[in-house]
Amino acid sequence: MVKFLVFYVAALIYVSSSYGNVISPKEYMFVDDQVVIDGPFNENCIMQFQTQEDRILAFSVVDGNIIETRNFLTIHDGIDVNAPVLLVENQEKLLSNKDLPTTVYTTQSEAVIKFTKSSTSNLKLKIQKAVTCRFNLGIDSQCGRVVDEVSCYCATFVNRIQADQTMFCVDNNMKLISFESQTEEEIVQAAWGTETAFWTSLTDTRRDGTWLWESSMTVPADYTNWFPKRPNTAVNNVDDCMLYGGATFLNFWGDIVCSTLAHAVCEAHP
Repeated sequence: MVKFLVFYVAALIYVSSSYGNVISPKEYMFVDDQVVIDGPFNENCIMQFQTQEDRILAFSVVDGNIIETRNFLTIHDGIDVNAPVLLVENQEKLLSNKDLPTTVYTTQSEAVIKFTKSSTSNLKLKIQKAVTCRFNLGIDSQCGRVVDEVSCYCATFVNRIQADQTMFCVDNNMKLISFESQTEEEIVQAAWGTETAFWTSLTDTRRDGTWLWESSMTVPADYTNWFPKRPNTAVNNVDDCMLYGGATFLNFWGDIVCSTLAHAVCEAHP
């Protein structure tokens, strides 16, 4: 089982000195997905990073700890000359997977790294595009970086019908969850349990018998987790929305009337 704790948390375009692609001092880089830069780094080297305007930047160390870098570099939240330094201890405390690397996050789409000393180590610094993750979405809810460093998942423990949970997520710039893999589902279930039922975005309301993740407009392909003898295959049945958890379906998927009241999990990805 994946263990969770309150933890400070932040594809791979490889920028390697062996290929002559090391970022030169005061160079600018746009982070469309992920970037890794590897040392050693020179004193007074300055690197500026930017991602898309409605996203933030996440900084971590490959096979290491971001705290180890503070002796020779500072990461600044923004490009202003007085931009504050990002510190692990100042990051917001979120529910997070303890297996994720220690990460620091900007509050905006731009950041600067300043190397105050030369680094003799071959440190690999990872910079990723991420979504902002709030502490919660209001009363009876909890958010965290439970699956990876860059996404955000929020559980709401207020019972609503499936359509209302969908709009609750949308109103918070998120989407009702769609499980793309067994790993994702197991991690989310480990975070908030299966003792009560949680709505997902899987429905067959558009065409009876054709199940569609409404949040991503995709059909379940490589992974499903239906309760035995589900979904209901009777013609014109009204069990049109999928939830998991609760006394009936446990950690499996079950189709049920969409007007049933249940909790939900919202998600946001870069």
